[in-house]
Amino acid sequence: MRIGAATDRPAEQAQARPVFRWPDLLADRRFWLTVALVVTASLYLSTLQWGINGSTEPYCTDVGEIQNALPRWGTIHYPGYPLYTLLGSASVSLLRLVGIAPAAGASLFSAAWGLVTTAIVFVLAGELGAGPALSALGAIAASLATSMWVDASLAEIHTMGAALTAATLLFALRFGRSGRERDLLCLATAFSVGIVHQRTTLFLAPAVLVLIWGRWAELWRQAAKVLGIGALSLATYLYLPIRAWMGARWTFGAVGTWQGFLQIFLDTKVDRVVALPTDLAGWFVRARTLVGLLNNDLWLPALLLGLVGLCLLPPRRGARREAIALALAWLPALLLSLVIWEGRVSDALLAAKLPMTLLAGVGLALLAQAMARLTPRVALLGAVALVAVVAGEAYAHRPAILAVTRDPSAERTIDRAMQVAQPGAATPTTFVAPWGHTYWALAYAQAYRGQLAGLNIVDHNADMAAIAARGDRLLTFSETLYVLPLTWWDARLGHAYLSLPEPGIVEISPQPATASAVPPGPGLDLQNGVRILSAGLRPVGERQWVLTVYWQAERTPEADYSVAVHLLAHDPPRGSADILAQADRQHPVDGWYPTSRWAAGEVVRDTYEVAAPPDSKPQALRVGMYRVLPGGGFENSPWLTLPL
Repeated sequence: MRIGAATDRPAEQAQARPVFRWPDLLADRRFWLTVALVVTASLYLSTLQWGINGSTEPYCTDVGEIQNALPRWGTIHYPGYPLYTLLGSASVSLLRLVGIAPAAGASLFSAAWGLVTTAIVFVLAGELGAGPALSALGAIAASLATSMWVDASLAEIHTMGAALTAATLLFALRFGRSGRERDLLCLATAFSVGIVHQRTTLFLAPAVLVLIWGRWAELWRQAAKVLGIGALSLATYLYLPIRAWMGARWTFGAVGTWQGFLQIFLDTKVDRVVALPTDLAGWFVRARTLVGLLNNDLWLPALLLGLVGLCLLPPRRGARREAIALALAWLPALLLSLVIWEGRVSDALLAAKLPMTLLAGVGLALLAQAMARLTPRVALLGAVALVAVVAGEAYAHRPAILAVTRDPSAERTIDRAMQVAQPGAATPTTFVAPWGHTYWALAYAQAYRGQLAGLNIVDHNADMAAIAARGDRLLTFSETLYVLPLTWWDARLGHAYLSLPEPGIVEISPQPATASAVPPGPGLDLQNGVRILSAGLRPVGERQWVLTVYWQAERTPEADYSVAVHLLAHDPPRGSADILAQADRQHPVDGWYPTSRWAAGEVVRDTYEVAAPPDSKPQALRVGMYRVLPGGGFENSPWLTLPL
């Protein structure tokens, strides 16, 4: 070998060594798909709901139910969503093995479907003619629309529906172009599963028919397989009765019976969510509401430009037919969104418009690609504009998503119930919460966070008479009586007697309480048929107190008396300035228990919270009753004063 020789390897081996080139990477579709998924996943994880849902926003109508159902391998509301609950339960169970709580696991399941949607939208944009980078930007734009982002951040069914929608269009496009059996079977799977999962997927039928137009011979040859796939999709509904027969602890409806199963299976929600306006003004209100919602999803000019971009396919055979099909994919969603109305913006309406924002993301990529075909300067303008749309979405939408997924209401609900959770108490306690957000939060906290021990948590469908007959205390939040009023309790218990053992928590009993367990007190006669047997104050924070009063009806009062609770700077007050704070109620027990309902001898425990204003110097608290006189003015009872 000569000195200075560079190498003794064959020339062919030296030439085979790969050389990294940026242009090659920037043209690589796999690279840009990875970029789209990484960006979307990072933003989804930054807003993911890790704990039990507390928000009452329309996006969260069923989230707490799903968070409870999936870890129990249970079933959910109409129309059942069998494949979602089956796959979701499996995913949540697997994630629990590595220490991820069920609520977080259910959110991650939605996020995963959101990323599947991102990937399919990326591929669909590319199939329609958008370049890799623009396809990625369009997919991110679709994924960061408010509805899509929030549904991917919490436990909801709609990201799975979005993925099946995008997959249906992708495989219809492919089969229409190729006529391949594989594409047809993928189309049959996505479309049939989509319809079974969410009935509104059926509105894609016009778009699918246009996309596969002319492929009737291939469709006929594979008809048996297509019908078989459809039958298998329907067969997923067997999961619902099977789980009921297995004794699942969380099932919606009577899915274990033939009648109950058919009610779930055949339900389309049409009678509950569809209402046509009766006049032109009604249509105008609907249109204005929908425009506002769409603008909240994706800045309206960007949305409109995206829908226009769906018409700007690169010149090729069949491009016009495909553009018509894409229009037929989002127009039914627009019309459906106009007729869905429940007297308010609802979850059904928010879901119905999802195809519009998904396809707008595809259209934005196609619009930018059409601009790229003009001049380099216009191409740069289109790309920069699309980047600005994506960045603007991330900046504008993230705080709104966090307001939903970080809502602390559920934690406050759980903390309130903890006031009366007494493990090992001599008297069993049943806590009643109407089916919905409150019940779901309490049920989850008890089952999966080890909280609320000592409480038997039931919803409003429980047998209240049987619970009371076995000797349980019946408790509920005060606000429950807005939904389940006294008449509701009377119908189940014969007559409902109320007390307020803790602020905001009502006890309901079929018998009046007696004075057997009342602490000694002043026994002040209020001269209206009611006596204050006992009263006491306890501090619950800096400059805050809870007043507990035991009223006793010496006879049934002839009138309804209100309660006055005054925090005083001087006793007796020399004027209104000495009344620092008030906690008055129209009726005792948080306003729910008129004195005219009280039985002779009945003892009513009542509580009031009062807080001193900053820089004030409270000296005492006084409590009494009053009534409004028919001719105007007030009639006050004697006052009981408690020094601080």
